[in-house]
Amino acid sequence: MIRKLWLVTALLVAFVSTSAFAGDLLKLIPQEADFVIQVNVNKILTSPEAKKALLENLEKSPEQKAAFDEFVKNTGFNPMENLNQIMVFSSGSIDPKKPSQMAGAVLDGKFEAAKILEAITKDEKAKAEVEITKIDGFDAVVPKNKKDGYGLFIDDATAVVGAEEGVMKVKDVKAGKGKSVESKKEFFDILQKVDLKTTVSGAGLIPADLKEKVKANPQAAPLAALNYFFFSFNHGENIDFNFNGEVDKKENVETVMTSLNGFLAMLKMFAGQAPEAAEVLNMIKLTANNTTVAINLSVPKAKLDEIKKKIEERIKEMKQKGAAEEGERKSE
Repeated sequence: MIRKLWLVTALLVAFVSTSAFAGDLLKLIPQEADFVIQVNVNKILTSPEAKKALLENLEKSPEQKAAFDEFVKNTGFNPMENLNQIMVFSSGSIDPKKPSQMAGAVLDGKFEAAKILEAITKDEKAKAEVEITKIDGFDAVVPKNKKDGYGLFIDDATAVVGAEEGVMKVKDVKAGKGKSVESKKEFFDILQKVDLKTTVSGAGLIPADLKEKVKANPQAAPLAALNYFFFSFNHGENIDFNFNGEVDKKENVETVMTSLNGFLAMLKMFAGQAPEAAEVLNMIKLTANNTTVAINLSVPKAKLDEIKKKIEERIKEMKQKGAAEEGERKSE
């Protein structure tokens, strides 16, 4: 059962990532988190187009569709109706000796915990895989294989699923036994810059080992001055994507901008033979404000559909040309 919840959650995240931080949820994110991504499921599913696409995506996989239908029937919880928001978090530190890492997803919605737990107890396969218990007074689903996902109900509107450490950290924050990401001042300040009204948004720490690798490339070396990033993606009449980097010192902003402009110019050069790609790249804007550098792209949905059509036509022409050339070679 907990695997089915993970399957439905993963499906939703995968869908919208190819398509607002809620204050209350953010307060549950543990201080050990270095990356936080929020998906506004409710906003996405208010679009009939998006809901239709999600349903069609479900239909493509009999396994996913069967798991989804069974989950809804047994638990009374329909993610497309009762799930509002998903906030995924993880630590940037990976310990290969641990069976699982500090990661999880906090879910905001409407949950009937008692009905969900009852459904698990009636599922013979689920009973063999998990145990229903209470941890510090919270209803919990504990896997018998510690590498599998844990589940815990914070209240009727909030649940958390994920690796053991991640779920337990959220539980400790709620119980007052642990600190939230609010206590991580620098990162929390970055989280405050995230656009709360967009479809998908997030922020994270740029890993030290990645910065060291960047320093080895002369052209990219200035980018090692970036400490954090935050982004937002919004899907509507316009497709808007904003990616921001936080520079360590104001005096380093100019060299970071020079490096970014260099990479953009290189991309435009490579895209010279693909007019549609070049058209999109020309819409990218690079700006700087204090210690923040920003990459912004806003494309009208109608324009994006037009470009997509042109690319499909170009690919079709190339295939036809290739087939014709192959036919000529065989006839010689």
